[in-house]
Order: sequence, then C-alpha cells, then structure tokens
Amino acid sequence: MIVLNHQMSEFLLSRGNTPIPETLELKILEGFYEHADTIVFAFYKDRLEHLDYDTVISRYGDLTGFEASTNRIHIDDYIHNENFTTNEIINIGFSLVQLVQNLWNKLRDDECSIILSSDLESDFGSNASLTFHKKRANEILMDSLDGCLQAVFICDNNDSITI
Repeated sequence: MIVLNHQMSEFLLSRGNTPIPETLELKILEGFYEHADTIVFAFYKDRLEHLDYDTVISRYGDLTGFEASTNRIHIDDYIHNENFTTNEIINIGFSLVQLVQNLWNKLRDDECSIILSSDLESDFGSNASLTFHKKRANEILMDSLDGCLQAVFICDNNDSITI
C-alpha cells in the first residue's frame, strides 16, 4: 500500500526521469545481506558484525526500527547537489525506490517497505533519503504521517509507482 503526505504527492505528480548516480546504483545492485532475521543493503553488512539484539531493542524498539535506521541512504551524498533541484533529487529517489523494489522481488520471497523522504526546510540544501525494512507482523515503523514536516513516500516492494 502506498502512503504519502501532501508534500510528497506534489513531487510524485511532477515526477520526471533523473538518472541514478552510477556509484549509488552499483552499491544498491550488490543486493542485500541477512543475519539473524535482520536485512541490510549488502554494502552495510559490516553494521551487523557485532549485532546485539538486546541493544537493538533498547535503542530502536524492534528490528524494523533498526533496519530503517541502518539502511538509510542520503542521496545527496552521491551527487553534487548544487547542480540538482530538490525535484530532481527526489526523482532520483523515486528511481531508487523502483530499483530496490525490482532487486528485492528478484532476490527475495518476503515483503519490504521502502521509504523516501526529503527535509524541505533543510539548512544544507536540497536533500532526500531512502531506506527500507523487512515487513514483520506486529512491527510498524510509523502509524501516521500527520504532522510530519518532511515530504514522505512509503510503499511496499509490490506497489507500482510508475506514472
């Protein structure tokens, strides 16, 4: 199910085709790494090296919160954002969402949620980030986008976001 707030719906409606930076695309295409029911991008697998379940629960509440925090990619780290508008950076984000969906569906049989967000009031210029987490029974990252100041888009691996 796709969930988005008003701020992100405007970006989705004006969606264009901005290519994913090659270095970022290659990182994503490395796939996923799983350890003790925790799934991260393969290039983040060292973050699971000393995974302590009790610490994860005390800091993040559950594995879903841990994965969403651990898998965060700041898109602006892979571009010279002075050359891109916020709209273009978010378009890269939508392309990344589709890339993660396709890769997940190719490599895995379970489901995930993918989150694209942008802090529209950032003092650091245009930005967007993408993260994902495995869908688990009784673990919800957030129940509502009401009052969320960021532009947020959430979808599952099987949702179609083509426009």
